[in-house]
Amino acid sequence: MTTPHENRLWHFLGSTQIVATTSTLGFGWHCLDMQHGLWTEEKILAAFAGQNTETLAVRLRSASYSDIGFALDAGATHVIVPMINTAEQAAAVAFAARYPPQGGRSWGPLTALTGSPVRSPAEANEQVHLTAMIETRHALANIEAILDTPGINSIFVGPFDLALDLGTDVDSLLRDPGSPLRRIADACNSRGTKVGAYAGSAERATAFTALGYDWAVADSDTTLLAAGATQSLQIPLPNRQSVY
Repeated sequence: MTTPHENRLWHFLGSTQIVATTSTLGFGWHCLDMQHGLWTEEKILAAFAGQNTETLAVRLRSASYSDIGFALDAGATHVIVPMINTAEQAAAVAFAARYPPQGGRSWGPLTALTGSPVRSPAEANEQVHLTAMIETRHALANIEAILDTPGINSIFVGPFDLALDLGTDVDSLLRDPGSPLRRIADACNSRGTKVGAYAGSAERATAFTALGYDWAVADSDTTLLAAGATQSLQIPLPNRQSVY
């Protein structure tokens, strides 16, 4: 049985080759991390050229107009915006992510420069999926107001930053019967808003889904690389195979 965390892969390494390879292996969703990964603007443009962009999300460096606009201009439809702490910040990023009359996004699709299709403003507004990250005690206090902000499509919890701000650790938060992680899930579920989290392991991903999360990221390009290397080292040399 497929669980909610099995088909989502986080990419830190900034490798378009890894994205191209893993996109053929059954992962239905890939996130390119510009905030804590090695993804540059040039690499983002290369990743979106010739790829099925519906399966690619971008975690931005910031909530700035320029960062939101760049990712969307490059071809992204799903952007994950870090450190959203208030309804006012949520409203600002929702405005930045959409063309008038719904928002204030500037026209200038970079896909026109790479030979990829250009979405009309109406199509772009309809297709954009904006995810707000909840990562601080400030955001936790404002979760209901953030969720009620028009234009926020889903929530993504950064549990490591949240735990750090609360003076604890992720595993303790997951074990706590009154965990703020459950409060976030309950607030999202009551409104029909999808909520996910970065788990970093299959065990934590299972714990998140038990709390009511719709999905959790268990795997990244770095963990898969380490797991593959470890497995390879356990196989006798004569039995190793290569595509070359």
